[in-house]
Amino acid sequence: MFTLTEEVVRAALAHQISRTQHDLNALTLALSRTGDSALLQLKGTLLKTYVSQITGRPTHVTLPDYRQPDATVTIALDPALSVMANAEVYFRRYRKAKRGQATVQARQASAAAKLRQLQAQLAQLATADPAQVQALGAQLRQSGALKTQILHSSKPEPPAHPRRFYTTDHQLVEVGKNARQNDTLTLTAPKADTWMHVSEMPGSHVVLHAAAPSPQALREAASLAAYFSKGRGDRPVAVDVLKVSQLQKPRGAKPGLVTFSGKARSLTVTPDAALVQRLAAPGEVADLQF
Repeated sequence: MFTLTEEVVRAALAHQISRTQHDLNALTLALSRTGDSALLQLKGTLLKTYVSQITGRPTHVTLPDYRQPDATVTIALDPALSVMANAEVYFRRYRKAKRGQATVQARQASAAAKLRQLQAQLAQLATADPAQVQALGAQLRQSGALKTQILHSSKPEPPAHPRRFYTTDHQLVEVGKNARQNDTLTLTAPKADTWMHVSEMPGSHVVLHAAAPSPQALREAASLAAYFSKGRGDRPVAVDVLKVSQLQKPRGAKPGLVTFSGKARSLTVTPDAALVQRLAAPGEVADLQF
């Protein structure tokens, strides 16, 4: 049985508060980006309204914005699709954004409640007697907030989480910080997720947590892969795109080395520091070194 000091319990609570605040900040940022859903719906509606006036297979159209006089909206189109098919793409993206908003709001409420509970527990320590400290420590261990690593300072702390970003359409992108973290990120990601790495040069492993990401999300994640690589100063940079399920770790391979089966797609992008800063989750902006 462990005897916990107030300092150990306080450190565990402070660590959990910091992590929870980080998660809450990231969720708040993701929620702020869901305001684009109304624009997606508008674009789909305008395409359906003016479908008879759009000829050929243009890459974009500019249509009147019925919400305000003399205003227009420019809408990007996939020339391989009909106008009505493009409209349906915008409606699907709108519905997905609305569902994502509800999910983020629920997670945000849960994180806020957890943060309030942790802050209340930290405040209790100021007046707690030794028995109360042990009881609180036991409660933290049961909830997973206080782990063995905290009790044994001789053990290394677990590695920090990968860099985290959110694409413009709210998809989480994680970028490994070192070879061992690259392994962990790649080998534990859901098999249906999208994996990226610069072609034929050192770089971070990048996982876009989406099975069927939008073209914009793909290009933004590829730009992150290019930025966190030896190709950062180049333009353009080729980035390999695969499913996580295509990757294997050879027996005895050094950290960060994986192989893949099947075909890889390739995206050519330009590393963009401004995009990296814009997509970074809260707390990640200061950690943009490869």
